Amino acid sequence: MAKTTKLRVAFAGCGYTQPTRRMEKPETELAIEAALMAAADAGIDPRDIDGINVQVHHYPPPDTGTIVRGIGMREVRWQKDGNRGIPSAATAAQAIEAGECNTVLVMKIMNTVAPVSTPQIDPATGQVTGRPQFEVPYGLGYTMQRTALYARRYMHRYAITPEQLGWIPVVQRDHALLNPWAVMKEPITLDEYLHSRIIAEPLRLFDCDMPVNGAFAFLMTREDIAKSLPHRPVYLKSWVGENLPTPDHLLPERTEGVWPLAAELFRDAGVGPEELDAWYMYDGFTFFVPIWLEDLGLIPRGEAGNYVQGGENIRIGGPTPLNTNGGQLSEGRLHGTGHVLEAIQQLRGTAGSRQIAGVENVIVATGQLGTGAVGILGVD
Repeated sequence: MAKTTKLRVAFAGCGYTQPTRRMEKPETELAIEAALMAAADAGIDPRDIDGINVQVHHYPPPDTGTIVRGIGMREVRWQKDGNRGIPSAATAAQAIEAGECNTVLVMKIMNTVAPVSTPQIDPATGQVTGRPQFEVPYGLGYTMQRTALYARRYMHRYAITPEQLGWIPVVQRDHALLNPWAVMKEPITLDEYLHSRIIAEPLRLFDCDMPVNGAFAFLMTREDIAKSLPHRPVYLKSWVGENLPTPDHLLPERTEGVWPLAAELFRDAGVGPEELDAWYMYDGFTFFVPIWLEDLGLIPRGEAGNYVQGGENIRIGGPTPLNTNGGQLSEGRLHGTGHVLEAIQQLRGTAGSRQIAGVENVIVATGQLGTGAVGILGVD
């Protein structure tokens, strides 16, 4: 079910480190750097931060105590491991509403060097267990392979072409060129997209997000505190998510209507789809974007390919700008945290040369349908 908070909770500050393809500093050092930047951006004394939410996707995780001491937090009243983007923001908002803390640092650390957790492998025997034991022997061992099955089914049903979908990475790369924090610095053309190598048919190289290293943070606090700070408060108006045990490629395909929880999301936010000024759709792979757009009712079922074709509808300056930071395809794989940070920047008017005029409400989807979450962020 969709959720919101009675006590309004605001995003107050943004912090970044420059994404890199190689791990150039210890991850705790990167985390401290991003956290201090977020505090300075918000105009909050780091000593007054009393909650922390850190998300990683590798093991062993960094020592949160080292980060806390490096930031200079006087007291940790609330701490929890994070999730991708919107779920972390929602958890922090609930903790603030419950009075467990006043200001929460939400952080994502990306480390492509450290090993990723593989719970499907028995550490004692090294054997694949659970559901993957029926897939891995047949070559279905990686996310891009499972996503390829989902993408092929979607393209077949709606006669969507690579020439249509290619406009998503092309346009997002153009947006990334306006973003100083994006890892990708060169434009791509539709022809380059179509001739990029196949990773898992129909997924091409430019359909896959870009692994990066770095730390990325935002601060959340009570409305009364936020109103005393330099930036315009940005509120988490509502959110919704689900965590289904069945992977996307095995779920029945939704062929009509919208995601049932989408109606609750908009109702609780008091905002309709037509009132959204920008879309931030999770793009671990290009194909997640049109599926999210249709499942959320932002585009009629089966029309996403036609809508994105040519790119004009989804560019900055178009009717529905998409992933104005470049998304994970070009800013870098931040597991949705980059989408949240960009939404905050746009809503408070600090996005620089990529700023959209008159932004009041945006939608952010982080994660893929079935395991992801969606939030609506807005200003007064």
